Amino acid sequence: MSDWHEHLVARIGLRLAGLILSISTWPEGGLLRRLVMENPAADMTMPEFALAALLFLSASAGAALTMMGARLWQPVELSARWSSAMGDLPRFGGSV
Repeated sequence: MSDWHEHLVARIGLRLAGLILSISTWPEGGLLRRLVMENPAADMTMPEFALAALLFLSASAGAALTMMGARLWQPVELSARWSSAMGDLPRFGGSV
């Protein structure tokens, strides 16, 4: 059984979602700049903080999805050092 992110439609969709998130940073940044320039001497307000957080998340997730796409969900092999330290905990991302 294949994972959902291995399908062609999902791979293309993830990259497109990354591009959309990256493109959305332009209006978010413009709005944040306008809010800050209206009152530059004041402390940061809650809407400015929320918009800055949204801008950061959009840029980070957009870059990750655009560059990596479905490879973000690839299983990662752990070294023996960390595998033995985990003990009998269930391992995610691979077959048991």
